[in-house]
Amino acid sequence: METSLQDLLAAINDGRVLTPDVFGAIDCDEILESRENEGDFDDRWNKCLSAVEKEWAEEEPTQDVELMIDEIREISFEIANHATEQHDLASHISDDFDLFARIIVLERSDAFAEALWEAYENGEIPSPATLNE
Repeated sequence: METSLQDLLAAINDGRVLTPDVFGAIDCDEILESRENEGDFDDRWNKCLSAVEKEWAEEEPTQDVELMIDEIREISFEIANHATEQHDLASHISDDFDLFARIIVLERSDAFAEALWEAYENGEIPSPATLNE
């Protein structure tokens, strides 16, 4: 995963992740359904989020950090929504990038989040199939 919020934003803006190729041949409905219903993907995602939210509640991020996280979330949503015209999938992608941003700020490590990030780096939208669950 990237080491700073600036690095994460650059990965998006420089086209290292969320490129048009990522969205070219995907079945949005299949990805959504698999993320929500196959294996334990949804449970693992929510467990990761809960751990991050617990730590985040004790964090006192600056306004600049909050604004950068909002920017990362918005840009990732806009790219995905424009490419797919699939609001639900864009929301999931935006949630992933919000999770990455908070993990970076908290300077924490999470194997599941790392696997999600690796899927994006490999030009895939994370799902049970891309994570080999």
